[in-house]
Amino acid sequence: MIDSHSHTFYSKHAVGTVDELVRASIAAGVKVLTITDHAPFPVDTHNRLLDAELERYFADIEQARQRYQGQIRILRGLEFDYMPGADAWNRELIARHELDFAIGSVHYVEVPGEPMVKVWELPRLAAQAFLDRYFADLEGLLQCGLFDAVGHADTLLRGVPEDIVLRRFEPLLPLFADGGVAFELNASGIRKSSLEPGTGREVHGQWSYPSRGLLPLLVERGAAFTVGSDAHDPRDAGAGIGEMLEQLQPLGLRRISYYEARRRVDVPLDLLATTASAEHLINGYVSP
Repeated sequence: MIDSHSHTFYSKHAVGTVDELVRASIAAGVKVLTITDHAPFPVDTHNRLLDAELERYFADIEQARQRYQGQIRILRGLEFDYMPGADAWNRELIARHELDFAIGSVHYVEVPGEPMVKVWELPRLAAQAFLDRYFADLEGLLQCGLFDAVGHADTLLRGVPEDIVLRRFEPLLPLFADGGVAFELNASGIRKSSLEPGTGREVHGQWSYPSRGLLPLLVERGAAFTVGSDAHDPRDAGAGIGEMLEQLQPLGLRRISYYEARRRVDVPLDLLATTASAEHLINGYVSP
């Protein structure tokens, strides 16, 4: 199992130390784990790493790499926030730190004349003005050249009908072509609440994202895909990834990727199904 999106207590709204996350990941059968706590950013500083904590964060990851060597491959990542005008901030941060993987995500959207919208404010996601700005920001993220993958780009499915999301994604599909920026298949959509169509009632236990309608369109374009549990608690390490891949493989998904030293490593799904795959991944297997 590969899990390329996970969080620890460093993100402030998550729990568990790096060591606790790694031990839980090993117990869950994860063989390649990328730890991707929320990077420093001027917005919402109470829900992310602070710049002063980065050295300790990376030291904790290195310590875990040494302690669990041979049991799991541990990679260094960060989840960056994208907003218009933030390129210089993120570029400087990336340049200062040796990363394996950089996720770019849209969490906060500035809509003119309104309070900032957070993507977990489900009743606000279907508004036309928000959708206009969200997809403009997503386009900026994909074009800025800073990130290896876009995180949970289809999280809007928690509060927006899929046909609307697909229509909005259509102009962006060329930006994923030939693996330019990887599309994250985020398994937390299986665990999170969503709004029930018709009633708008918040419900649990229903698959909201990743989009099963969007996947074949991305496959057709030659997009690369990363996978992640988006765990915010060690108990969710690796959660939902196996189930998600089982559901998506019949839709055309043939390989997934992870990043090491900002280089994409492609792994065919049939390789993941073999016992030998664990050893290949731990030893740095790269598919042809």
